[in-house]
Amino acid sequence: MNIYSFLEENAREFQNKICLRYKGEDMTFSELNRITSSFGNALRKKGISRGDRIVIMLPNCPEFVISYMGIVGIGAVVVPVNPSFTARELWHILSDSGSRGIILEKRRLPVLEKLTGKVSLEIVITTGSEGNFKDYTNGPSMDAPEDMDTDDTAVIVYSAGLTGHPMGAMLTHRNLDHNSDLLRLCFEVDHTDTTLTLIPCFHTFSMSTNMLPMIRYGGTIYLMNKLDFKELHYALTEGRVSCISGVPTLFYALTHHPELQDIDYRSMRGLISGGSALPIEVYKEFKNRFNADIHQGYGLTEASPVCTVNNIHVKLKPESIGPTVPGVEARVVDDEGKVLTSNQVGELEFKGPNVMKGYFNRPNETSEVMHNGWLKTGDLGYMDEEGYLYMTGYKKQMIITSGFNVYNKEVEDVLNSYPGVRDSAITGEPDLIRGAIVKAFIVKDDPGISENDIKRFARERLAPYKSPRKIVFVKSIPRDNMGKIIVDKIKEPDQS
Repeated sequence: MNIYSFLEENAREFQNKICLRYKGEDMTFSELNRITSSFGNALRKKGISRGDRIVIMLPNCPEFVISYMGIVGIGAVVVPVNPSFTARELWHILSDSGSRGIILEKRRLPVLEKLTGKVSLEIVITTGSEGNFKDYTNGPSMDAPEDMDTDDTAVIVYSAGLTGHPMGAMLTHRNLDHNSDLLRLCFEVDHTDTTLTLIPCFHTFSMSTNMLPMIRYGGTIYLMNKLDFKELHYALTEGRVSCISGVPTLFYALTHHPELQDIDYRSMRGLISGGSALPIEVYKEFKNRFNADIHQGYGLTEASPVCTVNNIHVKLKPESIGPTVPGVEARVVDDEGKVLTSNQVGELEFKGPNVMKGYFNRPNETSEVMHNGWLKTGDLGYMDEEGYLYMTGYKKQMIITSGFNVYNKEVEDVLNSYPGVRDSAITGEPDLIRGAIVKAFIVKDDPGISENDIKRFARERLAPYKSPRKIVFVKSIPRDNMGKIIVDKIKEPDQS
């Protein structure tokens, strides 16, 4: 079983139907299949074969979809990477995954060039007007896609899990087959639908709820690589978008932006929020303004990612992350692993066909988060009497900003490496639009260190969403017995 079969089957059944729409240009299923097959065949000729890893470091664009499907089509493994990553972050993923090649925008080559001598890549494919991507799409098609087992790895997505340092979550063809069918099972989405694909496709949420379902059902992917309100208005009206899976930030924008007040959402098949908790204020404002419901769900990279959602077949509870999706079980446990009863707060655990194979080359870390098929999430919450789950916080030290996870340890390790910094800690400062922003407390030995010094240092080593937006210099950082900072006891100096 190879998820590439989704594209092959619909290239036959819906050959002239639009599969991909991007910046006013359309690509049919037959066109996408031909180009993708040529791309996969070109990789094969370069020596890429079953199980080899290839990094895709691209924003939302047709080349992402082509690369993704071409790689899995030949049985190789996609390693999606945030294109805003710094050389430091990219180096870790390239070296840890042992990737043989990378696909990136040509303008991002300077990031890769910083790693000269540190990594060895056999293939570097670049997109853009002067890139070499087209050299891989003009040749003959592959003879046939690779026949894969359901538990063969299709994608490795890097997540810090419970450890605080990025590890590759191995998602199998079975995992993605399960998650890519949830729009049909939970919202009755089919080949007539169009998904707004604004969340980056390198994010598992977009991969499994925007991109793969449309390739599977024969629907249309409306691809956007940035938030442009004029285009967004077009997409939601003339672009015939009928399903929106987005982070709370997007729904906040839909509610408040003056150019988006005439949209009729009532006939849309699904309005799904995930990536971070949906503020009840955002839900209520959207409901009052447009008389349409946002359906909150929950997931994590290690679960492909969707585990729960307030779907159309059950009673909606806006403050809940919903019941589990078909095929998935949930439980809440205490620190000793005892299963708790209704309304008792503990750690959320899930079991089902969506749960990852494990962390790449990390058996010890895998055993720490998986036991008898159950996946520990590091997220705290409870289950009510009707089986709906609620999030209350995080057991792991993590901040979610605009749907992206920021792990405290990674950022603090960077800040602590700055000469003259004795100690640091980060926390999430609540923000209605982003959910939270990263705030850093710094204990410095060098009085000459400034806020701009720290911010500049962080930006050179961390993706923008991880870099602290606020810096506060303090005399000390109190911590509890577990090493977690006690924010309420931090004495912020008078900055005047």
